Amino acid sequence: MDNDGLHKFAYRLREFFADLLRLAVPALAAELDFTRAQLLPTSSVAAAGARFKQRHGDMTWRVPHWRGAGRHGSRRPALIVVVEFQSTVDQGMAQRMREYCSMLRESPVAGVPEDARPALLPLVLYNGSERWTAPGAVAALPAPWSMAAHLALAPFQAWDYVLFSLERLLAMGGVGLARLPLANQSAATLRLQAERTPAHLLARLREEWVRFPGVTDRPTRQVLHAWTGALLADMTGVDVASAESALPTVNELEGLEGPKGGVEMATVSQVRLGKWFEEFRAENVAHGVEQGIQQERARGLARLRRHAAIKFGAQTAEQLEDLLGTAIAAEQMERVGDWIVECDRREDLLARVSAMRANGGDGN
Repeated sequence: MDNDGLHKFAYRLREFFADLLRLAVPALAAELDFTRAQLLPTSSVAAAGARFKQRHGDMTWRVPHWRGAGRHGSRRPALIVVVEFQSTVDQGMAQRMREYCSMLRESPVAGVPEDARPALLPLVLYNGSERWTAPGAVAALPAPWSMAAHLALAPFQAWDYVLFSLERLLAMGGVGLARLPLANQSAATLRLQAERTPAHLLARLREEWVRFPGVTDRPTRQVLHAWTGALLADMTGVDVASAESALPTVNELEGLEGPKGGVEMATVSQVRLGKWFEEFRAENVAHGVEQGIQQERARGLARLRRHAAIKFGAQTAEQLEDLLGTAIAAEQMERVGDWIVECDRREDLLARVSAMRANGGDGN
C-alpha cells in the first residue's frame, strides 16, 4: 500500500486537513479559521556553514488566521503545521522534525515578516501496526494559546512533535474508534483502515459514503474509494487498481440507493473481487509463473502479520510468522486470515495454526 501517496491524496484537501487537526488537537483546531489555510512547498533550504542543507517533508500547511484575537487583543501569529505520515516506527523522528521546523523558520515560504515568526505544530500521523516507541512524542497538548507560545520556541521545547496514532486507537479495544465523530473525513479513513476483511471493508465504505452525500463531497468519496482499493489490495494480495472490475467505481457506488444498498454493494463487490482473484491465481499457476506466485505468497504473509499485530499485538504476529514459514499455500493463508477474525484469544489462533502445520495443512 502506498502509504505516503494515499495520505497526500487525502490531506491536500483543506477540509481533510482541518478534520485531522480536529481529531489530533481539538482544542487548538477550535481556535483556528481554516478558510484561508494554504499548502506550502514541502522542500526547505537553510544555510549550513558554507553549504546549504535541503529537506523534503510530507506536507506543510499554513493557517494564517485564528477565530479570535490573542491575549489582550494582540494578533496571534500564523500557524504552520508540519505533517509527516508514518506506517513504520522511526526512532529518529524527533530529530527529523526539529531539523525541518528549524529550517522552516529560516525559509521565506513561511510568508510572514521576520518580526512575526509563526507558531509551529509538528504532527505525525501514524497508521502502523507496531506500538510507537520513538522518543519525543506527545498525544495531548496544553491549552491553545500556551501551546502556540511553546511551539514558537521549538526546537528548545521539552517535546518535539504531536503523535496521532491509529494503533493507539485500536489498542483501546474499539472504544477509541467509536468515539471518533461520524462526520469527520479523517476519521472515515481511520475506520476503513480498522476493518480486517474485504466484506467488512466494503460494507464500511458504503456506510461512510452515506455520511458525505452532497455534490461538494465528491472529493471525499474519491479519497475513501482510493483508500478502499489500496486496503483491498493489501488484504487479498491482488492489485485491485489494475483490475477494472475488482472494485466498484465512484459512479457505481453513487448509484446504489435504498436501505439495503450497503449489503448489495458489499455482495456485488465481493463477487467481482473474488472472481478476479481466482482468475489471477489460476493464470499464474497455468503459466507456471513462479515469480508471480512467490510475490503473491509474500504479500499474503505480510497481510496476515499486519492483521495479527493489529488484533493481538506484535509478539503474536512474530509467533504467527514463525509458525507459518514461507512454504504455505494460498488456501492455508485464507484459512489463517479467517481465524484471525474469528479468534478472540491469541492462544486459540496460535493453537489452530500449530495444528494446521503439524497436520500438513489441515486445521480445525
